Amino acid sequence: MESAKLLTIAQTAELLNCSAGFVRKRIALTESSQSGGWPKGIFVNLQPNGHKSLYRINQDALQDYLKGETEQVKVEETAATVSSF
Repeated sequence: MESAKLLTIAQTAELLNCSAGFVRKRIALTESSQSGGWPKGIFVNLQPNGHKSLYRINQDALQDYLKGETEQVKVEETAATVSSF
């Protein structure tokens, strides 16, 4: 991960134009194995045994994941449009 840019939760929220709470929620969903979270490879806990977790988000992995999600939504919308004819 040395070439990857690791962002804080606040920096990630700014990049996504959302709240820090939204970013924390995605991480919490993943950590509790619920749907709606991000894949584990997107973030890392730098203090896994510490009193308080210190999460950093891999910017490149997050952007790749979001691009894939956007493309999947476009494919689903196209399929829905075609099937409605």
